This record gives sequence, structure tokens and C-alpha cells, in this order.
Amino acid sequence: MKALLLEAPEKMEIMEVEKPTIDKDELLIKLGYCGICTLELRLYRGDMEIYYPIIPGHEASGIVVEKGEQVLSAIEPGTKVALDLVTRCNECYYCRSGKSNMCENRFKKGNKVLGGFAEYISVKSTQVFPFPDSIPLAEAAFAEPIACCIRSLKNIDITLAEDLLIAGAGPMGIMHLEAALCMGARVFISDPDKIRRKLAAELGAYLAIDPAAEDINGVVKEHTGGRGVDGYIITSPAPEALGHAFEAIARDGRVNIYTSYNEGAALSIDANTLHRNEYLITGSEGRTEHDFLQAVRLLSFGKVNVKPLISKITDFENIEEGMNAAMSNGTYRVLLKP
Repeated sequence: MKALLLEAPEKMEIMEVEKPTIDKDELLIKLGYCGICTLELRLYRGDMEIYYPIIPGHEASGIVVEKGEQVLSAIEPGTKVALDLVTRCNECYYCRSGKSNMCENRFKKGNKVLGGFAEYISVKSTQVFPFPDSIPLAEAAFAEPIACCIRSLKNIDITLAEDLLIAGAGPMGIMHLEAALCMGARVFISDPDKIRRKLAAELGAYLAIDPAAEDINGVVKEHTGGRGVDGYIITSPAPEALGHAFEAIARDGRVNIYTSYNEGAALSIDANTLHRNEYLITGSEGRTEHDFLQAVRLLSFGKVNVKPLISKITDFENIEEGMNAAMSNGTYRVLLKP
């Protein structure tokens, strides 16, 4: 079969590799689509430590083509599925304490991980989440990033009828928006890009704010009776987004730093301000199996619309062009179709 093999940073080639066989407790999947995420971009640029060679790709969907005889699930060949390809070790402290998103061994060589940039992949049945036939495979590939957004929203305990501000209306900002609307929040979103603000408004944002032209703090306070928002999620790596963290939130507000930053980014706050207002500051790393299941169900119910986020579909032969497009500011998601 064909696969894209990352042999070293910025060295990715189409290779003929052996088609995987399955163990008795595994399924063979013909891959349909795989998103090119920031994880793949970091691997490609060499910004993230991992073993080489490796087949990247983790935002994947496909169709079951073979089922091992010891697979207990009712999944049968022909079923559409989303795949959890950031495999957990199920051995470390975090996996065994219900925090598998913090698995210590995810990217170590002994743990089979990623693999979505290929024609076929063998997986354990626990990595497979069925979709109804009515959901296109291209949309099913968004289950993984939506699961990360669900985890992020849970980390600051967003609940019914609360106010939320999202910094950044890129792909992760938009997916946070849609997941938060499912939770019953009123969502403000900020982004300097007019096209991105327009899409956010069309998908249900209460207000889409231009941080370059408007005072985010003033706008939010005006619409919340002077109180501020209950939650603030930062999906934009712009340093300015950190600066707004404690200007727009209410007393007892919660801040989640969802995005990653280059070294040197710092969040400055007076300790007494934190103490007196009962602010909560947290980060967000990956997702658990439960988050993944919830993402699949939201997509299956038609509660989130990811069609506008598909900016480009590429193939093996044009992967370099696809990677460059994925790194462009004007792009939401590029999907690889093996």
C-alpha cells in the first residue's frame, strides 16, 4: 500500500509499504480522510520530539474492511468510523487514573501512534468509533479535534446560559464555538480577520469582535451588564490574546489556554487579583475517550457543522502543497484523501 513516511523533519516521501495485517482483536481500516493538524505541522517542521521514521496523521476516518475474530464490538466490515490514533499506553499513572489525555508514553517508540497518512491501518477495536452512513467520511475526520474542544470546555466548566469569549476564529476557535453552543453558552468570539468573523457569526456567535478595531473588554462588559464573561478560551497564539485574559472575565471567571506558544510567552497577573476574584487559570491537552465519544455523537446528531472548515482536499502526490496550504493563515482545515 502507499503511505507518507516522515523520515526526518521536512523529509516526507510517498512509500510503498506492507499492507498491515490484523491480530485477532484488531480491525483493518481503509482510510477515507485525514486532517493535517498543527501536530503534523510540528512534526514536519521538527518542532516536536518523536521517533523517526513515522507515518503521521491522527484526525482520521475510514471504513472497516476486516474484523478480527476476537473483536467483541458489533462493528462489521462496511461500517464508517472515526479513529482515535493518539494511542494511550493504558499503563502509566495518568491512564489508570482516568486522565488518558495526559498519557506519559503517547509518543514513545514502543507505543504505536498516528498512521493516518496511509491507505490502510490496523487498530484495536477501542480506537474505533462508528458513524451512521448519513455522515460523510470527510466530516467524520473532524471527530478528534472536536473532542479536544469538548475537553477544553469541560476544563473551565462551561454550563448552560453562561457567557464565553473565544480568542481566535480559526478552525479550533470555530469548533469551540459550535461545541459551546451545544452546551447552551452565549458565545463572543474575537478575530482580526473579517472572513473568519463572518463565518463565526453565521455559525451562531452572539458577537464577532474585531480586536484590532474594538475594545474587547468594553464590548463584552457592555453586553454582560458590566460583569464580564464567565469563561475565556484562547485558541489564538497571538500574544495580545493573553493580555485580554483578565480584562474581559467576570469575578470567579475561568481562563483556558488552549493554544500552544513558542517559548517565552508569559501570563502576568497580580497574586492578590487572582486571590480576591477567585480566578481559575488552566490549560488543555488533548482529549479522553469519553470526549471522543461525545464528539462523534454531536457530529452524528448533526449538531455541529464542519463543512465550512474544509478548505482543501489533497492527495499523496500533492502533499507538499497541502502542507503549505495547512500552514497558511487563510486556511481552516486541509484534508488528505489517501
